[in-house]
Amino acid sequence: MKTLLLITLLCVMVSCLQAQEDTAGKRRRGKKEPKEGCSGWTWQPCLPAEGDCGLGERQGTQEGPNCKILSKTIKCRIPCGRRKEYGDCRYRRAPWEECDADTNMESRTLELKRAVKGATCEAEVVQTRPCKGACKYQKKEATDCNEESNTFTITKQLKEGDAAICQEEIVKTKRCKNKMAGDGEAMTGRGARKAAKKAARKEARKAARKEKRGKKAEMNGEAATPKGPCQYGAWSEFGECVDNKQTRTRPIMAGSEKPKCQQRATQVRNC
Repeated sequence: MKTLLLITLLCVMVSCLQAQEDTAGKRRRGKKEPKEGCSGWTWQPCLPAEGDCGLGERQGTQEGPNCKILSKTIKCRIPCGRRKEYGDCRYRRAPWEECDADTNMESRTLELKRAVKGATCEAEVVQTRPCKGACKYQKKEATDCNEESNTFTITKQLKEGDAAICQEEIVKTKRCKNKMAGDGEAMTGRGARKAAKKAARKEARKAARKEKRGKKAEMNGEAATPKGPCQYGAWSEFGECVDNKQTRTRPIMAGSEKPKCQQRATQVRNC
């Protein structure tokens, strides 16, 4: 009987260990492998909806008799700015080397960090640019914010520098930060939250400045006319010192029946 129990326990333990190994193997494998008779997905480069960066679509295809779906389209995004040049390839940037006095250029090496499946990327890319201060540009024109891609374009023209190493014109695409141009509809999502916080801070500063000006006017004896139920005239001079206190008053022009207005009509200070 004891032997039978031991054998049962051993079988249960072996089954549990096998299940754990299967689960760990699935985690290590990550994505599902393509079915037999199906090549797996091959993705084309991301094509922006407008311009050369921003939101766009990517086309994927697969071949084989056992493939249920042969093609599909997914949404994608091409980074705007300095990263859009490499598209589906992501690189780790090294620091810029010292400026070469002979060529007036500096360089750095980019190492491949990751790439979209199916993209052709070089393991290393060497970037070069004119040394700092060698080329100076001035703003030529800027387009309005595009609602679909939420981007705008800035064109800069060469102002000072050697035309042999400096580009005559630079075109940069950036994301819109403020309210989008067009029909005046407010932004949504993260942009709307940032705009709301900025507006709230602006209103708070405006109210603080207004309150400060009102207190300063009251201390100078000027007539204060705040918006509200309480309206006052000008302050009188402080009276004689009684029990180390001086008092002054101002006439109530409106709201004299309210206790709150009566309290604000009197001011006391130490002698």
